[in-house]
Amino acid sequence: MLTKSVLSFLVIVLVHSVVTIDVVERSSSGFAHQCAASNERCMTRVMCDVEPRARDQLVSCLTADGLDGLCCSFKSELSRKKRSLPYELTEELFNNAVGDGHRVYTRKLENIDRYREVMTSDSAMESLAHRFHGSSFPGELSAEDQAAYEDVFVARSFADALNLTIDERLDLDEMNLESVQRRKRCLPPRPCDPHAKYRSFDGTCNNPVPSRSTWGAAGYPFERLLPPAYEDGVWAPRVHSRVSGRPLASARDISVAVFPDNDHRDRKFNLLLVLFGQFMSHDFTRSASVRMGKQEVQCCNEEHSGALQGDQAHFACMPIAVSPSDPFYSRFGIKCLNFVRLSLARHGKCKLGYGKQVNRITHFIDGSVVYGSSDATAASLRTFNGGGLLSTFPSGEELLPFTKNRDACEPWAEACFRAGDDRANQIVSLTEIHTLFLREHNRVATRLAALNRHWDDEQLYQEARRIVGAELQKIFYNEYLPTIVGHNKARQYGLLDSHKGHTEFYSPEVKPAIFNELSGAAYRFGHSTVDGAFLVQHRHRRSELVPIQEVFLNPSRLLERSFFDDFLFSVMDQPQQQVDDSITFGLTRLLFAGRNPFGSDLASLNIQRGRDHALRPYNDYRKWAGLGRVASFEQFGPVGARLASVYDSPDDVDLWVGGLLEPLAEDGALIGETFSTIISEQFARLKFGDRYYYTNGPKQNPGHFTGEQLNELHKVSLASVICANIDHPEGFSVPPNAFKQPSEHNPPVPCHAMVSMDLTAWSSH
Repeated sequence: MLTKSVLSFLVIVLVHSVVTIDVVERSSSGFAHQCAASNERCMTRVMCDVEPRARDQLVSCLTADGLDGLCCSFKSELSRKKRSLPYELTEELFNNAVGDGHRVYTRKLENIDRYREVMTSDSAMESLAHRFHGSSFPGELSAEDQAAYEDVFVARSFADALNLTIDERLDLDEMNLESVQRRKRCLPPRPCDPHAKYRSFDGTCNNPVPSRSTWGAAGYPFERLLPPAYEDGVWAPRVHSRVSGRPLASARDISVAVFPDNDHRDRKFNLLLVLFGQFMSHDFTRSASVRMGKQEVQCCNEEHSGALQGDQAHFACMPIAVSPSDPFYSRFGIKCLNFVRLSLARHGKCKLGYGKQVNRITHFIDGSVVYGSSDATAASLRTFNGGGLLSTFPSGEELLPFTKNRDACEPWAEACFRAGDDRANQIVSLTEIHTLFLREHNRVATRLAALNRHWDDEQLYQEARRIVGAELQKIFYNEYLPTIVGHNKARQYGLLDSHKGHTEFYSPEVKPAIFNELSGAAYRFGHSTVDGAFLVQHRHRRSELVPIQEVFLNPSRLLERSFFDDFLFSVMDQPQQQVDDSITFGLTRLLFAGRNPFGSDLASLNIQRGRDHALRPYNDYRKWAGLGRVASFEQFGPVGARLASVYDSPDDVDLWVGGLLEPLAEDGALIGETFSTIISEQFARLKFGDRYYYTNGPKQNPGHFTGEQLNELHKVSLASVICANIDHPEGFSVPPNAFKQPSEHNPPVPCHAMVSMDLTAWSSH
């Protein structure tokens, strides 16, 4: 159970607003356009600094922007005081603790050198790395990355020297340490132009407050809804039962017991929903495991018959144990799945504190998946002619540019591409959506050039980028999210856009950062919806079944003429799988298998990743979301007995596991209430904390669209983007709701009749 002090700490760190709330009775008359009390203001839910269950007791109202809001009492400019330690902290004591942490880290580095000697002597480890992880993460670790690991050892030594409790360790970066000299390297804030018309590529300078210029930028750490469950309060992962104290069951044992492969097709939604969700996840979250330069860390021995031990084990290793009786891996003698902990970020303002995982791309919905999250990546993808992005036409149809980094694909792949995100080749369906939005950028840039012959390459590129980013926001918030969380939840959290002109809902107090809970669990609900094969319907020949393991890291099918069109048509027609306790063996046995008879297990990786993030158990998030605790396994229904075979208590169930098994929320939501609330809270923050959100007007957004342009953007749908970019629009029809299977209520519309955006609104003549 969470203590009052921990809940108090949560309220402080959850929302960076100056708002505090007094709970009032709900109005029986529904929405109140004005709040009655003089100290109340109508605010969106995300601005009300209380937990979701408390918000349900507030009076409903409409904000000035016409969004669903709540009447919240407030105190302006509320100053937050730092806590002080309950005893005097001398400079000598602090520096001794810092020195001890540095010595511990130095010894870890010495162990890494010995580990490196063992690993580099056996070239087979590289092939095993590829087999179990599929692709390499590029780049050397910077000095800043290295320092982040040292920081956690320093924080741990400091906490041990002062005998701090777990709660005090979790609150460490909020304590007043200014009375002592800190041996910490500090980075100055980046200078920003608050009037810049276009977003920065790395996400910096979205917030005009200088001290907040890095909020949501590439390299900024994930945030948390609840304090982490680090077992030492600093970085030790969650690996023991909170009830019995015994080690938690292996992630692989849970995967085997709880997630079989059963065919449960969804009756309404198609596979395009899955593909778009994966594509968009790569727009706002990109963690990476700890590495040794360009070499991937290995935690299992060469035969994967056991974990590396002692000095041979890297300090970031967290391998997944596989039972000798495993129904699949036992056939190959595999008893260990490789798993490496995630890279960490530096604490801001030279603070000490618990480990915070780093997000290497921008946190915003901003099209970074298309353009990249750095100036260098963006430049490498441009033609510098007519505002276009690089592309290739190997079969006469426009595709992504080829990459020279063959590590991004299987060695036998005939084609390997590059895009704004380095995961574009993970599976051919993802490459397909990347190709769609590459084409959309080039289509928009070409049309803008015809309308504005006096615009140079830079203006054409930036305007096309601004439009495509707006299209992604329009589709994500108005088509995708309501399908996932339900229309009522989307409306309550202000996720839906009105068509009433410009908005002014941006707040510099809202931190637009991805939650650990979203990245490590809630947004991974989509893995349950993946089908084990694509049923590709070719126009001029018979349909074929393509198992997903055949197109991991191999997008070569896109070289075939008409495959792009045929595949899009097929995934709009093919049902996705339901969100439930079933996951295809293509993900739990054959992930990135290549030409081997076995691959990795995504369900195991998800569970282990949640423990690496130190996400609290599922019941804690049910409480946060205003739901009752699950007191017995029987409450989970038929799957309860399987859960009881691998967990000591319902209070131990991992968030990703419990969230997937939860009954669907009301209002046609695709997922349960806990995940729905986490996802709604997350994307409300990304919307209200984004100064460049496409509907924001000139008072807030220096790159705002005109009223006429905004009206045209409101016409955009995923269906219209598809129709505008397929190779053979004649005879091609798309259902208006592209995420739903074609039906009587969602009949396909010929592309020539599809309502679409008119770019003449951008003509400056």
